[in-house]
Amino acid sequence: MKPAAALLFGLFTASSSYANGEVSEQEIVVKDKVEAPLTSKQTLTSEDINKRPTGDGNITDLLKTNPAVQFSNSGNNSLSQGEIKPSDISIHGSTAYQNSFTLDGMSINNDIDPADNGLGVTNSNLSSDEQGFYLDSRLIESVTVYDANVPVEFGGFSGGVVETKSRSWQGETSANVYYRQTDSSWNKTIVDEKLDFNSSNNDVSNPARFQPDYKKSSYGVSVTTGITDNLGFVASISRRTSSIPMVNAGGRSIALEGNKLSGFEYQDSIKDQTRVSDNMFTKFTWYSSPRTTINLSFALSKYESELFMNGVANSDYTEEHNGLSTNLQFEHMMDGGVFDLSLGKQKMEDVRTSEQNYFVQLEDFTDWRNPVTYASGGPGDLNTEQDNTTIKGKFTYNPKRFGNTTHQFVVGGEQTLTKAKYIRDKTYFRNGYRGTWDSMEWLGFANQVDAFFAGTYTTRYVNRAIFAEDTIEINNVTLRTGLRFERDDFVQNNNLAPRITASWDLFGSGDTVVTAGANRYYGRSMLTYALYEGQNAGLKHCYMMCNPNSEQQDSWTTTSDYEGMSDLKTPYNDELSLGLQQTWRNSIWSLNYVHRLGKDEVRSRPKYPGTTDPNKARIRTFDNGGETTHDSVSLTVRNRLPIVIETVRNQLSASLVWQQTQSNTPKDMGYSFFDPNTNLDYDKVWYDGKIINAADLPSTDFNAPLRANIEWIAELPQYGTTVYNLWQWQQGRDQATRHENDYAVDPSTGKQVLKYQRVDFEDTFRWDIKAEWKPRFAYGAAISAEVTNLLNNENATDSFVHQGEVYRVYEAGRQFWLQASYDY
Repeated sequence: MKPAAALLFGLFTASSSYANGEVSEQEIVVKDKVEAPLTSKQTLTSEDINKRPTGDGNITDLLKTNPAVQFSNSGNNSLSQGEIKPSDISIHGSTAYQNSFTLDGMSINNDIDPADNGLGVTNSNLSSDEQGFYLDSRLIESVTVYDANVPVEFGGFSGGVVETKSRSWQGETSANVYYRQTDSSWNKTIVDEKLDFNSSNNDVSNPARFQPDYKKSSYGVSVTTGITDNLGFVASISRRTSSIPMVNAGGRSIALEGNKLSGFEYQDSIKDQTRVSDNMFTKFTWYSSPRTTINLSFALSKYESELFMNGVANSDYTEEHNGLSTNLQFEHMMDGGVFDLSLGKQKMEDVRTSEQNYFVQLEDFTDWRNPVTYASGGPGDLNTEQDNTTIKGKFTYNPKRFGNTTHQFVVGGEQTLTKAKYIRDKTYFRNGYRGTWDSMEWLGFANQVDAFFAGTYTTRYVNRAIFAEDTIEINNVTLRTGLRFERDDFVQNNNLAPRITASWDLFGSGDTVVTAGANRYYGRSMLTYALYEGQNAGLKHCYMMCNPNSEQQDSWTTTSDYEGMSDLKTPYNDELSLGLQQTWRNSIWSLNYVHRLGKDEVRSRPKYPGTTDPNKARIRTFDNGGETTHDSVSLTVRNRLPIVIETVRNQLSASLVWQQTQSNTPKDMGYSFFDPNTNLDYDKVWYDGKIINAADLPSTDFNAPLRANIEWIAELPQYGTTVYNLWQWQQGRDQATRHENDYAVDPSTGKQVLKYQRVDFEDTFRWDIKAEWKPRFAYGAAISAEVTNLLNNENATDSFVHQGEVYRVYEAGRQFWLQASYDY
């Protein structure tokens, strides 16, 4: 029998072995009943993680084969392969910032500006992320994604839950060290043939868009050992780095010396932008008795990015994204059940530090027909801080028999105190001059000064939740009913989230199970709205005879773009699901349908629509007018036991997913989109030559309608070799791409509308492979190679507008990672 046919045959039989072309079958009786598929989830253990390509080492890099997870179209962008931050993901049509990320049960969400504002680098916002910790996937025990029929103990999401568990000491002594590397010379870069792919084309608002050269490496060490017979610890540390050489265009520039302008010239140069991500983790485990386990852990995640603005002198700046977590866990097995108690403290911050904490520019009218601008300075210093203090408790009762039913109850609750700050330690000035290069020393006053005044804006609130759940078994039916009550102090809402899931074992054998569910999920904290007022509240303007870099002016004009918010509600998703799981010989087939309706989604809107007052026209507020519908159908199949062909152990899985998402708020606008245009109609857009309702605009991201994955892991134990293969296909589609600095006019109203262009994309296909060799004679030493996009296919996945031209963005071409490691 040929190997391919043998794999397919093995997928449907319990176990097979092949020798000398002959087939022998062995019947295996599995007595354990397959767990009722009440919750749609996928778990990857540390062993699973080691077999897969880990790329930049982020948690989201492991989720490529999850049928419920979609990656942002710009996630594997060939233009910026030097980046090491996690990719954005969507679960069942949600926005990326409405997923919940946890570490050992504690939230590690960053709720201050977790979404891209679409404006690039700004003076009032930091470039942050929805994850407060950039965890290294190679140092964790497991990651589980809950995407549908999620139990009541999880809250604070309207997409899904990504639960990460750290490693614990379990009586063993072990150690691991590794080093891995890639760089641009190992990568086939694929770009739009119309694009001049050169870092000299990076602009002020996108200082790292084009990255033709880079070098990335990561390395780490972990140790597990005992201190006493019942006390031990795990410690790990890792670093991921990227160095990105970029052109810094030289020329003329200006600076301020007191109140006087001075000019200077600097040369073209190549400067490195750098990215560094550090992870440090320690966890002590004490088995104080056969029934009691206590864990105390400390996690530190630090990310630092060094950037500069091309063509602007003294514009270096550093961005940091840091997280510190302390967690105490207590688990005690009582006669009636298991009691879990956790106390956690998380501190997250984003910090931007500029080389020159002011900006100055001269508009030179020496040639008045073609004025030239010279500038120096960075975007300004800025800090945000978020502190969470959480206590969580849960009691899981032992199953109890009542008549012909079995019940298992779970009750619990949690409380989180959140404190947040938006901090500008020093007033930041933008100084504008008009004149000529040769006469700048006579310019005693600036023509305009914009000042972001120093100040600290704070908020605090408490989120509370209690929950109860009962899993009932009645003959061949399992019914899980739960209720989660949440109190959101920020918006003063009481939210009740019912969740019910039922499964029916049709024939009592566990082979054919039908599952249905109806659930409600309330979204993440709205902390970012509480702090929005601080972003521009200190902004003032001087328009003539202005003293540069000075808070003392003859007159200041205050420009407000915010006057509070409407009575907000917590956004939520209502979910209906239906699934069929069929076990056939050595395979498990699952067919699932999920419908999501997102309501009360927060969006930014003009507070005074239709006003003719320009000062009022620029003021916005937040409301709950956003709405999203999502439907998906997925078919998955995997083998239950490894398929043995001669001496090769094979594991196979495959999925086919169809999905459709529609929203009345384009995904590229997010919750914090801001456009200073005072004549903008948010409810209409220009698309492909026509004015349409914004609600009818095709999705701008996370919009692949049909996807297929095939995963094949082949292990040769006698040779210490493992080969992982992943084939991914996506159906072609059309996508709306926004002209960020261009508008169209609605002839029926005279108002301007955002302008989108239709871009068509063809089908994409990629093959990723990883091979690891860990021979027995090497005593724990191993080497591995990862090759992504092995066939070097040109896969266009996204598009953008640059200098008025629409360009396609391609996934990275063929790329190699090499790794060496040692296990003790």
